[in-house]
Amino acid sequence: MGDKFAFLVILCHFTLVWGVAVYPSWPGFKSCTSSAECPVGFCCRDNDGNLINGEGFEFSPIENNPTVNGTCRRVPSQPGAVCTDRCGCTKGYTCYRTITGACCPPTTCWESQAAAKDAAFWRNCAPPDCFFPPSANLGR
Repeated sequence: MGDKFAFLVILCHFTLVWGVAVYPSWPGFKSCTSSAECPVGFCCRDNDGNLINGEGFEFSPIENNPTVNGTCRRVPSQPGAVCTDRCGCTKGYTCYRTITGACCPPTTCWESQAAAKDAAFWRNCAPPDCFFPPSANLGR
């Protein structure tokens, strides 16, 4: 067992040192301003794990703000957090934009069954029995 452990330690050390030195742009080390700059399966996120630069919003909420840099990460959005089709949600949740009376809420991670129920409700909603809501409901 001692030989196997020593081999694993050497292998891990070699992989980390060699990998960082030779491939500094590996996902997790790569700086980005959009998830389109990241490899498939990775998204551009800030230090708190949030998508950056208006991703997930129909219209960017930061139109007059400078671009923010992030890091390519393979981390799904958490319940209630902003998401995109490319940068999905944690298991059991789906990226969904509800119908609102206000313009353009972001897509957020909803519990999958709640998103399906909400979508079905709005698909069948028509005046005079049903009217659009007055403001955004930003996730469940």
